[in-house]
Amino acid sequence: MDEIATKCADLRLTEKEGSEVDLLAPVMETTRVLVGKFYTKRRVSLDLVARVLKSLWRTEKNFKVCDMGENKILFQFEDEEDLDRVLLLNPWSFDKYLVILHKLDVGEVVNKVQFREASFWVQIHGLPTMSQTKDVGVCVGSILGKVEKVDMDKKGFSLGGYLRIRVKMDITQPLSRGRIVRIGDALPRWVEFKYERLPIFRYCCGKVDHNERDCVQWIWSKATIKAEDKQFGAWLRASPDHL
Repeated sequence: MDEIATKCADLRLTEKEGSEVDLLAPVMETTRVLVGKFYTKRRVSLDLVARVLKSLWRTEKNFKVCDMGENKILFQFEDEEDLDRVLLLNPWSFDKYLVILHKLDVGEVVNKVQFREASFWVQIHGLPTMSQTKDVGVCVGSILGKVEKVDMDKKGFSLGGYLRIRVKMDITQPLSRGRIVRIGDALPRWVEFKYERLPIFRYCCGKVDHNERDCVQWIWSKATIKAEDKQFGAWLRASPDHL
């Protein structure tokens, strides 16, 4: 009601306009609709998106696409499992630019979706092998965002060269390159973060929601930023072990 009052504050409604209209509530409990935001300044082609993503997603059944403007596209799935699989395999990219997918809830409006968060698999390098546990993954990952999963064996360890976690992060913030951690009474140590399937991002500011020519730092520098000033280098990308 507060939102309605704000919108109508400067309006003088007629008697007809001010009367409420009762609408039938949606009969469905869930939707099979994803809305995607394509983080590129180029206008995406609906036909090209449908063709490319059908080959990438490899869904069992079909899905329809609808252009919502501002590089937002609706995907209506015939099968719930196809939708869940697409979300599980996030993040996706199109023409190397990030695509954020959001499952539309009943009653939700597309233009109210913020598209601020995306899930990434993050590799934590530099931890002692026996410290590569679920608790450590959750503790370190909570600095980055909401930890959705820690990849490990049945015994609760990850005995490889790094600890792998899935985190939902705020993409309006720079990617974190690592953290200084202290394990027990040992001396502090630096652990590095590497991101799997990382799309195009800015080496100057470390953000994935725009490219170089749209970066404020790039514009202010008049395209003269030197290589040594690009603090977020290509080493943020993970090795292709899980790609």
